[in-house]
Amino acid sequence: MNIKEIKYKPFKVSFKKPFISSAHNIIERNGFYLVITDKQGNEGIGEISPLPGLSNENIIQTEEDINSLIKLFSVGEFELSNKLWNNISPDRIIVPSVRFGFEQALFSLAVKQKDGFATQAHNSANNCVVEVNSVITLDDECEVINRVNTDISSGYKTIKLKVGRNNFNDDLRIIELVRKNFPEEINLRLDANGAWDIDTAYNYLQQLSPYNIQFIEDPCSHADCMTKLSKLSPIPIALDFPITSMDDLEMYIVNRTFKYLVVKPMITGSVFKLIEMIKLAETKNVNLIISSAFETAVGRSMLLFLASLTKHHYAHGLAVSEYLLNEIIDDPFCIYNGRIKFDNKLFPPKFEIEL
Repeated sequence: MNIKEIKYKPFKVSFKKPFISSAHNIIERNGFYLVITDKQGNEGIGEISPLPGLSNENIIQTEEDINSLIKLFSVGEFELSNKLWNNISPDRIIVPSVRFGFEQALFSLAVKQKDGFATQAHNSANNCVVEVNSVITLDDECEVINRVNTDISSGYKTIKLKVGRNNFNDDLRIIELVRKNFPEEINLRLDANGAWDIDTAYNYLQQLSPYNIQFIEDPCSHADCMTKLSKLSPIPIALDFPITSMDDLEMYIVNRTFKYLVVKPMITGSVFKLIEMIKLAETKNVNLIISSAFETAVGRSMLLFLASLTKHHYAHGLAVSEYLLNEIIDDPFCIYNGRIKFDNKLFPPKFEIEL
């Protein structure tokens, strides 16, 4: 692979209203768009946007890593593979969001260059319709029910509710109302964002068991607690928070303790490695749910590609654009009836980034 130039620019996107969970209150997203150009004028574009509260790195560390990598990639041609970082930067760890953005841009560029590694992965993507779940924040009861009604009317078949309110009875009442007013064929997911200890979680999960919950994400804050809880819980448990690296993900896939693993590629870091992990998960009968960390359209396009590689039919967590205000990049993969149509001939999309 040859590279002529690497540039980047910062961006900031506000939220229409704060996104509130039991662990976070998100009001804006900050990050960088990365543009890598080859000698033939082809461009590969990636997004680098660490998520405060989940990413270990901050925006300052991120920009430092970007500039370091720009210098390292100026040495000449290199081979695109899972061993890339051992060759480019053997003595330092690249923070996950930077690794994601560089790998997105490099992969997109490599597809245009018809590089073997990228072409093989690109050709394995399914031309398909990717189901997505809506996600509803910790609003008051009336607002949540209105949102559920709106989302179902818009075609969503899977709804994810944030839970973990100070009074569990408030959570329970909302879930009761959802199941009373909306059909059973709607898949209902919960996300507690680690709000409960193991004993409290077990008690609450028993009370939630009659409501046909597809799975609950992170009822506890520690993986060990959730591992123990998974053996007793009447509701399947999905891991999200504990998966902060590709090593974590591989371990949980191989162990097969959890049927569902929620993966945020901006947090775990690697596009190339995740392509391998999707294949591994399939052999282990583990379902990887690709989930957004509130990326803009640039980052979400890569998440959609990764979701298209999975073979299961569970909804992915990609429906976040409605929370973002005035994105400067148009989304080429819009949600319609709770689904996104993916065509690998349209990937990578052409984004107009003014540097």
